[in-house]
Amino acid sequence: MAQKLPPQARRLRTIIITVPIMGATAYVLYERLVLGKPRRTLPREVPQSLSTSNEMVPESSHVGSERLSKGD
Repeated sequence: MAQKLPPQARRLRTIIITVPIMGATAYVLYERLVLGKPRRTLPREVPQSLSTSNEMVPESSHVGSERLSKGD
């Protein structure tokens, strides 16, 4: 097991770890809020087998959609 750090060393370790994280977060927020850079997003990919078939959807969920599609 690792040796326990004294309180001053634990504070220093915490500062060394958190300052770069806070700096990177502040920079990204600055780019988005001040410079107007868009938010980064991941592309969402829907598997072909689920998007084309209704095997995973229960029968009862189709009832409401049939009434709306008839154009009453």
